[in-house]
Amino acid sequence: MKAYDIMSTDIEAAKENATILEVGTRLILRSINGIPIIDDDGKVIGILTIIDILRAIRDNKNIDGLKAGDIMTRNPIVINQKTDMMDMIDIMDKKGIEMIPVVDEESDNRIIGVVSRKDIIEEKFNERFVTIGMKRTITKTLGQ
Repeated sequence: MKAYDIMSTDIEAAKENATILEVGTRLILRSINGIPIIDDDGKVIGILTIIDILRAIRDNKNIDGLKAGDIMTRNPIVINQKTDMMDMIDIMDKKGIEMIPVVDEESDNRIIGVVSRKDIIEEKFNERFVTIGMKRTITKTLGQ
């Protein structure tokens, strides 16, 4: 299985000048651990995670005045859409990271998705199940 098969494409990325308050709010609202930081061309230039924000708090930095570019991890590991799932797991395990941006090598390495630990687990646990037809809801059942 490749990154293209597993990656989440409904992602948000932030620009380097986004405030920590803005990024932190997105992380909380979306229940995610990190967000890619991109330049104006959509290329990944960093990753900002909850631990980066926690480190800034621990170091007594004024997070009200900080921007994503001030505390993000620069030059993060990225993968392309053809990267094998086992390679993704190795990267996450060895580097201790929870999410890897996926870039399209054919379009100047612009971000096209992310693969998280959760994405891989969900794919592995769901590979023997399929959804056929329409899901029934209470209102549909009662309305029939």
